[in-house]
Amino acid sequence: MSKPEFAATRYYAVAFWAPAVTVTYLPIWLNERGITDAQIGLINTLPMLGMLLFSVFVGRLADRAADWKQAITIGTGLAAACSLLLGFAEGFWMILLIWTLATLPAGLVSPVADAATMRLSLRLGFSFGVTRAWGTVGFLAMCYATGFLVLWFGPETFVWLLAFACFARFLAAIGLPRLRDAEQPRTRSEGAFLSRDVIAAFRPWVLLPVIAGAILFANHMVMNAFSSLVWKQQGLNESTIGLLIALGAAAEAATMFAWKRINFRFPARILILIAGAVSVLRWAGMSMSPPLWLIVLMQLGQAVTFTFSYLGCLYFIAKRTGEDISAEAQSLFGVMMQGFSILVVASFGVAFGLIGVNAFWICVALSAVAMAMVQVSLKMRGPDPSD
Repeated sequence: MSKPEFAATRYYAVAFWAPAVTVTYLPIWLNERGITDAQIGLINTLPMLGMLLFSVFVGRLADRAADWKQAITIGTGLAAACSLLLGFAEGFWMILLIWTLATLPAGLVSPVADAATMRLSLRLGFSFGVTRAWGTVGFLAMCYATGFLVLWFGPETFVWLLAFACFARFLAAIGLPRLRDAEQPRTRSEGAFLSRDVIAAFRPWVLLPVIAGAILFANHMVMNAFSSLVWKQQGLNESTIGLLIALGAAAEAATMFAWKRINFRFPARILILIAGAVSVLRWAGMSMSPPLWLIVLMQLGQAVTFTFSYLGCLYFIAKRTGEDISAEAQSLFGVMMQGFSILVVASFGVAFGLIGVNAFWICVALSAVAMAMVQVSLKMRGPDPSD
């Protein structure tokens, strides 16, 4: 493994430690401080809203810098510094402010890191999928570590563990190599909200599969929010639910490790189309209260439903855009994923309260729409090696 590849892999191995600590214990920590359920929802939602509003702007700034590493280092550094203040926060408004400052800067530069590492991998010939897979491995490991450490040392462990995770990510960002090709000619794209080059790159046949990928991603956010509740209502115990969630993540990571062979064999849009087809089956199965063995198969399906759509879109965008707009283009995809996630999860929540697991038919319908979008794109322009 070359030094630049190792440095990028090291960054991704720790990049998701902070989200893992958050997913594992944030709601419990907030509840113990008297924060209501509605306020917990707002604390989780405000950083997402900030990403919707500012991601493309940050992506454009990153593209204009001498190297993408600058934006990644600044974003992760701000998050790390603000995470130190969380232990001193008292009351809803102070926690809301500090939590947003501790999570939003790193979230804004996450698409920049994806774009930069993708470019580095294409230039040096290593697989971005393998590099990204270590992020999933790191996420799983930190989920388990958080649970055990909080059990051993008490609830306040959450605060210093989050700060440790944020600083580990910041130090890994400092250790990144130069990410932009120094010999590549630079141009600055003009435009208002979106640069003209990005608008030109996202022609209808390009935009449709990207939107489809964002929709398929949003369906997985429904699983993150409701799967444990659904399985609990179906009689599964907590340990089984935990194993099922880990199984889905493991399947996702396994596909990422094999991504180089998959990506060479199939065009990106075909992979997104396959992800849509498997998604239809997976979400339809979730609506039928299936037996455990079938749930296991559906969780293994995450290897296709998530990885094919997510990495397929990242590679498709990278091949359709140049270095001068890479971060902005990937940030636009990030905005789409966040926007659809908010809409789909909110709609599903209302439907779930009314019709229970039949609400998963929303995900089935959306997956079918995503497939239709990709098929229209393929009719506009057939797959070719540039995909």
